[in-house]
Amino acid sequence: MDILIFLILITPFLLIGYFAYKSSGYQKGNIVMHLDEWYKDHNSYIKAIEKELKKQGKMVTCHGKFKFEIDGKPYTLHPQIVTVARVPTQRTILIPDK
Repeated sequence: MDILIFLILITPFLLIGYFAYKSSGYQKGNIVMHLDEWYKDHNSYIKAIEKELKKQGKMVTCHGKFKFEIDGKPYTLHPQIVTVARVPTQRTILIPDK
C-alpha cells in the first residue's frame, strides 16, 4: 500500500521532468546552439546558423526556410525562445529528418 501511495505522489514530478526534457531539444542527434545575438530577420538568422556550423567544421547548405543539409544529412530548424537566468535567449535546434 505504501508503494502505491509513493508512486501516485512521484508520478506528476516524473511527467513534468520528462516533458521538460523533451521540449528542451537536447535529444540524441539534435544540434543545439545559442547564438551571441538575437536575430529578428530570418535571412540573417540563417546566415548566422550557417556561419556557426562552418566554424565548427561542418559542411552546411540551406534548402528553404527551415531545411538544412549538414554533413550530408537533412535537418529541420526549430527555433525556440527560452529564459536563461531571467534573460530571454534564442535557442537554435536542428533536428535530423527521419
